[in-house]
Amino acid sequence: MKRIITACLMTGFFVCPVHADIIYFKDGMKTICQERAWEEEGTVKCEYGGWIITYQKEDIQRIVKSTRTQKKPTPPISATENKKTPPPKTLPPDPKSPVAPATVTDRDAKPAKTAPDQAGGPVFYDPRRPYKYWADQNSKHKTYQAAIAALAKKYKTTPEWVQAHMGDTNDLAQIHRNLSQPQPEQISSKIQPTTSSTVELVFYNPRRPYPYWTDEKSKHKTFKEAIQALAIQYDRSPDWIKLNMGSTNDLNVIHRNLKVHKASEPR
Repeated sequence: MKRIITACLMTGFFVCPVHADIIYFKDGMKTICQERAWEEEGTVKCEYGGWIITYQKEDIQRIVKSTRTQKKPTPPISATENKKTPPPKTLPPDPKSPVAPATVTDRDAKPAKTAPDQAGGPVFYDPRRPYKYWADQNSKHKTYQAAIAALAKKYKTTPEWVQAHMGDTNDLAQIHRNLSQPQPEQISSKIQPTTSSTVELVFYNPRRPYPYWTDEKSKHKTFKEAIQALAIQYDRSPDWIKLNMGSTNDLNVIHRNLKVHKASEPR
């Protein structure tokens, strides 16, 4: 008993169980079993929290047995107690460590994945999609002309009428609202030439002579040219621009996204 008490006091970091066998290893480490330790077929078994941990006998220097008293019988569990939620599972302790095993709780579970940021809704054009032009979520097209033709068929009209009434927005829901209830000013806006002060500042508008804008003075014929211009402006690669510009068509938001990502990078 003196050896057991001395061993418990030397640890200084935990409370030694009253009825616990202690396994001493040849390398100076030790494990305190919650219950008993015994030899079996060339190994040493350690009972800890309902788990049986096995060590190789050749690694063991000695086993110190504790004096046990007869355990009191466990009272029967009532039907009401049976309905209670079972206690959390325990993991076995690390070999050669007297520290109690960690408890697995709901907080240890992997965090649920958060949903990615969603835009306000589907857009008519997004150059990062395999089918860039959408007439609706079930009607997707490779070209602008095919999407306009699909809208013309849906509304039983001509492609020219669709282009005159769909508006300058890239919001697909708004385009359908415009085509369902066309406003007189939509036609006049097509007849009268627009200036940069009245045109919505969007990255892409297929109805402009230069569809892609990187600012009001930098206008381009192709998506590739626009991305290259942004890459030069932000001193980053075209792939970095496409990755960080976001899925928005709002040119101001695109520039804000690029500035934020560039500023957040380690220098």
